[in-house]
Amino acid sequence: MMEKIPAFVAVDLETTGLEFEKDEIIEVALVRFENGAPVENVDYLVRPSSAKLRPFIESLTGISNADVAGAEEFAGIAGKVSAFIGDMPLVAHNAAFDSRFLKSAMEKVGIPLDNPVWDSLTLSRIAYQDVPNHRLDTLTQVLNIERSRAHRALPDADACGKLFVMAYEKIRALDPWLVGALTRIAAHTDWEKLFGTAPEGELAEPALALRAGDAPAGAVVASKAPRVDAFFKEGGLLLKTVENFKARPNQQEFASCVERNLYKGGICVLEAPTGSGKSLAYLVAAANKAVAGERVVLSTATHALQEQLIGHDIPQIAPLYDGKLKACVLKGRDNYLCVRKLMEILNAPSTLLSAEERDSFMALLPWAVTTGKGDIGECNSFSCARNRVLWSKLASTAASCLGEKCKYHAVCPALRAKREAVASNLLLVNHSLFLADLALDFALLPAYEHVVFDEAHRLPELSNQSFGRHVSFFRFRNVAKTLVPPKGVPGGLLAEIEKRIPAENDAAHAECTQLAADIGEAEKALHRFFMKIGKKLSKQKVGKGELIYRNGIAADFEADPKNVLDQFELAKSRANSLAEMLAGVTGLDGLLRDFSGRMEELSRFASDFEFLVKAGRDGWVFYMEEPFNPHTIKIHAVPLRSGDIWKEKFYPWVKSATFTSATLAVQGDLSYYAGRMGMSELETKRPFLKAFGEVFASDERRTVQVARYLPKPSTPEFGDALNETLVQVLPDVEENTMVLFTSISAMMKAQAALAPVFAAKGKLLLCQHVDGALDGLIAMFRKSRGACLLGCQSLWEGVDFPGDALKLLVVTKLPFPNPSDPLVAGISADLKAKGENVFKSYYIPEAYMELRQGLGRLLRTENDSGKVLILDNRVVTEAYGKTFARIWNMKHVTANSVDDVKKFVS
Repeated sequence: MMEKIPAFVAVDLETTGLEFEKDEIIEVALVRFENGAPVENVDYLVRPSSAKLRPFIESLTGISNADVAGAEEFAGIAGKVSAFIGDMPLVAHNAAFDSRFLKSAMEKVGIPLDNPVWDSLTLSRIAYQDVPNHRLDTLTQVLNIERSRAHRALPDADACGKLFVMAYEKIRALDPWLVGALTRIAAHTDWEKLFGTAPEGELAEPALALRAGDAPAGAVVASKAPRVDAFFKEGGLLLKTVENFKARPNQQEFASCVERNLYKGGICVLEAPTGSGKSLAYLVAAANKAVAGERVVLSTATHALQEQLIGHDIPQIAPLYDGKLKACVLKGRDNYLCVRKLMEILNAPSTLLSAEERDSFMALLPWAVTTGKGDIGECNSFSCARNRVLWSKLASTAASCLGEKCKYHAVCPALRAKREAVASNLLLVNHSLFLADLALDFALLPAYEHVVFDEAHRLPELSNQSFGRHVSFFRFRNVAKTLVPPKGVPGGLLAEIEKRIPAENDAAHAECTQLAADIGEAEKALHRFFMKIGKKLSKQKVGKGELIYRNGIAADFEADPKNVLDQFELAKSRANSLAEMLAGVTGLDGLLRDFSGRMEELSRFASDFEFLVKAGRDGWVFYMEEPFNPHTIKIHAVPLRSGDIWKEKFYPWVKSATFTSATLAVQGDLSYYAGRMGMSELETKRPFLKAFGEVFASDERRTVQVARYLPKPSTPEFGDALNETLVQVLPDVEENTMVLFTSISAMMKAQAALAPVFAAKGKLLLCQHVDGALDGLIAMFRKSRGACLLGCQSLWEGVDFPGDALKLLVVTKLPFPNPSDPLVAGISADLKAKGENVFKSYYIPEAYMELRQGLGRLLRTENDSGKVLILDNRVVTEAYGKTFARIWNMKHVTANSVDDVKKFVS
């Protein structure tokens, strides 16, 4: 068990970047801790041998090129570092980075570094489950750990060591069962030296916080609510519960439109600008219908909006319904913990967890014991995105569920969530779950009569993804390695099953061995198949747009999928045979269900693979991504007209559906959106379309300039001319600026041109894909003033910079769809075959809506103001440019030189 904390050395590095192969250490700090307190430290600046400090690194760390110019190279300090560390364990925050960087640097100068490594990040995730994140900056503030400054090695190493000690002491004081479980997971790892030796035998049952969720005794009695006018009028009902509520005619009219659609039935598309109060408007209309006895589903694209509705808006209006409004959030089943799987892993961690999964599992364990809902979204200590395979071993799925035979059936989080959804009359889901339900013929959600979609502008793109089919090598491998780990790595589900088979059952043992071999052969066959495609394409000069295939992969790329499919079938047949052999063997029920679930996943992969390699289907586009590397290749099939699926499967039977967002219209016309969503050709339920005007005039708070003097974006000289303007203008802007690009390559070239100029002025330049994770860049940008953020793709929408956080928005090019994108090319060919003008009917509407999204980053509240600089002269030189200029009501000034731009932004 855990004893008094041993001595250790806390380490922190500053480096020229994040890539081990090309970046170098520029500062090393070491702090020795004994009896939980710092007793000695050293701090060395290091001169990089070749890499020069980027301006971002200088700004982040405060270390300049001048500072390191007179320092020793790493070889000169390596011996001192080694002597200071000795044989003590190393502690670092996100130790995988610091320890690997340090070990690599030491090996280059011939000094081995094999000390045990403990991660204060892992320990803090175990100990402090309720903090919003586990960055060192956050934890030092929350725990009041003194630190003279952030992002310098010595203060960070000292803070890291102190955090480690505090987290260790907190864990020691946890529930004994939990400490014992952590000790069991730590066995045979570096953590064992800290947690002690695990006790023998099966782990006792934990005292879970999960409780059985009972369905209500009877259905909620339907009641009639007042009309929405009674809520939104002057002195209306909302005045009682909504703080600072003011009656707004537009909001009341919007609510009336939703109400009319809910009661009369049909399809309704409503655009309402940001700040118009549309969420409260549709919420009241939906709540009125819900308490009247018909379930309403509210579907959103983002977690943030869902949280706003369930955590803020619904609690405000709920008192007006006397307990009759039953609202709940339902997520996909795989968001919920399976307690049986948790206990299986706790009793066999050495086979069911890989070495890389131990730290993340330990961080998740305190939540698993204390959660009341079992929704992984509650757990701040665990990232599903970074731990997909591990979470798949713990998540509830229909294929791996024992149902009422499961000893944890009564406290099953997924079952409880489903019961709550069935008992609700107002159900909140995200678009992904809604679309998955639609794709599976309504197998996931309880029956409903009405749906309101907010953030509906995301539905066309998400529909393509959801209704499409996709395979990759790693989709197969991530399932296969849970059954049979890569060669040379012990463990896996199949190995654990075999351990529990009676020794005398030779046939079953032999079948396990052969199945492991069959799965390995299937993986090899898939790898060879993708290798063959890569070799074929490497002999040709192939661009992205040429990766579309139509007649099947065997015909187009001479790669025969037969061997892959045959190996899948062989493994599937042997798996069925093994399952029959083991039916009834004591102690295997749960593991066999998990095994069955994994084989079902592989069967779905095989089905999708067969569909994709055969191709040749009308109305679909088949294409490949990154085909030159068998590990990264992805094969996709996407319907060209996902709206047809809505038309066939959804509109005919739903009583009412309301689609709303701030950006659905093209020049005030919603027919383009209606067409993409399959509404235009409905014979019944013709959609009602309405775009509401702005609540507060944007033109009075937003000024726009369009640069006429630059070359057209289609010309070769545009890129250099654009960067020249950016270099001459942006470094002198005193307020926060965001520059939006339509391609990563253009953004990277701009970053390379701007970086030295910003560095010379001591100003902060941030760039997506260059300077770290997007969340961190956004947070740093919001806190800064006079900073510049370069972004593309995800920064065009879904990010808010209210107030002074953004005052100048630069749009480098009109965001037309990329013609080489396979889906864009497929849609274009389809429209052209119908005799349509592709540019007018597709490219312009798509760019128009994307530009509106981008401009929406500037004005988020009625108090926001700022400037927009458009560097694409097509807005003022091409006839179609007026279409885009109407977004700002043609109220722009024209720049005829860079001096005009300088005056505008000053």
